[in-house]
Formats: sequence, structure tokens, C-alpha cells
Amino acid sequence: MKKNNLILRILVAIAGLMISGVGVGIFLYSQLGVDPASVLELGLGNVFHVSYGTASALTNIVILVIVFIVDKSYINLSSLLAIFGIGYTADFMKSILDSVIKGELNLFVRIIMILIGCLIMAVGIATYIRADLGVGAIDLVSEIISNKLKFSYRITRVVCDITFVVVGYFLGGIVGVGTVVAAFMTGPAVQFVRPHVYKVTDKILKIEKE
Repeated sequence: MKKNNLILRILVAIAGLMISGVGVGIFLYSQLGVDPASVLELGLGNVFHVSYGTASALTNIVILVIVFIVDKSYINLSSLLAIFGIGYTADFMKSILDSVIKGELNLFVRIIMILIGCLIMAVGIATYIRADLGVGAIDLVSEIISNKLKFSYRITRVVCDITFVVVGYFLGGIVGVGTVVAAFMTGPAVQFVRPHVYKVTDKILKIEKE
């Protein structure tokens, strides 16, 4: 893929991160669990009595400081943009749902919400990936461990996700059906929406067909 106008790529990356944040916000509202990284961030938010968005931003900052010490070459624009792009958007989305939806939702509706949230997250992920500015800080953890210790990335990612879930759970993060959906369906969902998302992003970024 050709390198395109940096400003356009940054805007597409920000849009993708915010779309992902909307998906996470729907997950949060369902109260049926969130993706592994968000379980950890919710747990930290519970311990320090801050919102999910603030906990997410602080987690990303701490990871980036560690990455900078270990090997700063891994830090990219998306690593910096993700500090505020997802977490606070998720907080905003959840607050909108809190104000619009009154009363307790039944289990079926909440399950539908996490499926919708997963699909929206997938659209966001595919969007910011196409911007080609790297990945968020928390995704760098698996990548760096895998590269530095010569471990399989797939196994490293599974171990990291399990660690995030376990630590987050004991800190008070929400683990449930949503966690399982996010862990096993996000990848296939991204693959499903990718060609449709790329049709839009490629026009914006003026990417020529290869």
C-alpha cells in the first residue's frame, strides 16, 4: 500500500479508534463483560476510582513509558492516538445510553447489544488498521514479548489476554459473555467487515487498487 497524505491517515486512524470506542461503550453498557484489555482497564478504574476512559488512558501511558525504555522503535502514531481515542469515546457512548435507555434490559437484549458492539468494534479496528499508523499501546505488549523472547505471537497473545482477564477480574473488572464474544469473534468480525470498510477508507486515502 502506498504511503498517503499523513493528515488524512491520522484522521482515518482517529475515526477508527473512536468507532472502536463506540463499540466498547456498548459492551460496557451491557454489563456482560468486555474485551480482555478492557477488563484490566475496568479493574484499574475500580481500584483508583476513575472512569474507564481515564483508566484506559493511564494504562496506555504507563505501557508507552515502559515500551520507550525497552525499545522506543515500537512506538507509533496509533500508540499515541489510542491514549484518548477509545476510552473516552466509550465513556461518552455509555453515558448516552444511560440517559436514553430507562429501566433494566433483559438478557436477550443485552446479548444483542454485545454482538452489535463487537461488529462496531470490528469496523473501527479495520478502519484504523487501514490508516497504516501502527497499533495501540496495549497491543504492543504481545508484539514486543513475542519478538524479544522469540515466542509464537499467537500463543503470546492468548497468554497476555488471559493475564489481562485474570488480573482485571481480581481488581473488579467485569468478566462475562461479552469477554468470550470479544475474545473469539472480534478477529472473524474484522475479517468480515474489512473489504467493506476498505472500500470507504481507500477512497478517502486515495489508495489505488493493487
